[in-house]
Amino acid sequence: MKSFYEGTSALITGASSGIGREFALQLAALGSTPVLVARRKDRLEQLADEIRTKYQIEACVIAADLALPHAAAALYSHTQEAGLKPDILINNAGFGFQGAFLKGDARTYHEMTMLNITALTELTYFYLPAMVEQGKGGILNVASMAGFAPIPYFAVYAATKSYVNSLGCALWHEMKQTGVHVSTLCPGPVQTEFFQVSGARPEDLPVRNIQSAREVTEVALYALSKNEMLVPTSATLKVMHKISTIVPLKANMSTAAAFMKNK
Repeated sequence: MKSFYEGTSALITGASSGIGREFALQLAALGSTPVLVARRKDRLEQLADEIRTKYQIEACVIAADLALPHAAAALYSHTQEAGLKPDILINNAGFGFQGAFLKGDARTYHEMTMLNITALTELTYFYLPAMVEQGKGGILNVASMAGFAPIPYFAVYAATKSYVNSLGCALWHEMKQTGVHVSTLCPGPVQTEFFQVSGARPEDLPVRNIQSAREVTEVALYALSKNEMLVPTSATLKVMHKISTIVPLKANMSTAAAFMKNK
């Protein structure tokens, strides 16, 4: 795995905490230079200092809110002007909302789709051509087990992750002959700030085994190095994915709604 990452540059969105932060640390340990992107510049700078101290690697910090219109294009232009040409793109930034659809608000849903879908799509479009041209590289899109079926009371988030699953698998097929790896990560619940932001509660979820960010990112980086297409992050989640493909849709939704309904 180290040979796939060593000497590369990796742009990581949502790098200030949780899974994104772990991606940065693990990639640095593998010899990749991280380009850290998130809104919270202070956290990014602390992480860059940690990487510099632990691994003697100078991480680049870029503060950006990717939920804003044209943010992906602005980020791409900034990296081009700075001479940064990532070999690896980790589309990790995203957030969710738990609750009845009408209890959310339009602005939240707009920002969620802009971040979870639009920014991810545009960043992939902007950075992929250089990878294809050099015949190597990798794109890792962080989706979710929530993307495998509609989830009442988690409706918009699950829909955005369904898009990520679909796009990632299609691009994996398109890139098969180019040397560029494309993997779509499908974790279940992870010990991050996601629960506080989304309003979801771990006890509401059908999966009781909450994975650590470190465990999830280790699985992800190995899978990307092997060009695995769709990556549930544990044996339990792999079984759940298989079951979801054979259980009728209405039954799937009824079960999900029983766990996710607003309490």
